[in-house]
Amino acid sequence: MTNDSDSFIQEVDESLRQDRAMQMLRRWGPYALGVVVAILVGVGLWQLWSDYTLNNSRRYADQFAAALEQAGNGDLDGAKAAFETMSNDAPRAYRLMARMEHAAILEQQGDLEAALREFDAVAEDATDDTMRGSAQIRAAYIAADSQDFEAMRTRLQPIIDRGGQVSFLAQELLGVEAWEAGQSDIARDAFENIRLAFDAPEAVRRRAEIALAVIGPDANAPAEPSDQPSEGEAQ
Repeated sequence: MTNDSDSFIQEVDESLRQDRAMQMLRRWGPYALGVVVAILVGVGLWQLWSDYTLNNSRRYADQFAAALEQAGNGDLDGAKAAFETMSNDAPRAYRLMARMEHAAILEQQGDLEAALREFDAVAEDATDDTMRGSAQIRAAYIAADSQDFEAMRTRLQPIIDRGGQVSFLAQELLGVEAWEAGQSDIARDAFENIRLAFDAPEAVRRRAEIALAVIGPDANAPAEPSDQPSEGEAQ
């Protein structure tokens, strides 16, 4: 009876460790995305700042930077109002970036449904692949807690197919969602693709290796041939 109890406890402990590992992967994703979003904002600001042929370009750049500073200082309501204003009357590129930041503040404030709608709308309107992918993956992180695996797969596959750095975050989230849905083969393939990708961010690749260790090898895969001589050959 004691052996049965010990075995059951070990199985429960292993299950809990696996769950914690996958939860950590999902939690890390948005922080990695923050780097991508920062690059996106930086590139967008540089491109728009360099175009002084429009008299109001610098004015909107200043407004956008001031709203970012407000958000960084904790004045979320003030920043949200500023981004909402810019999303209505700023030039197109600024409107999209302002809508992205507006959605991010909604997410911070816990209005996840509104944030999800906003990110989805930005992804629909964006013509730049990086901005579209960033909006799509931000929406996917929010949707992960409310949508089933097939819905998440439909969300993530276009980002993966398009390639680029954001695609690795999409593959990572697909792997986590597949594992939680009991689709271990899909999860294994997603993490293996990241592990083998030479251009995947190092942090994402390390997390993929952790996930593969949690998932374990494919039980149906053919065994690799042994280098050890058989008993007859040894004689």
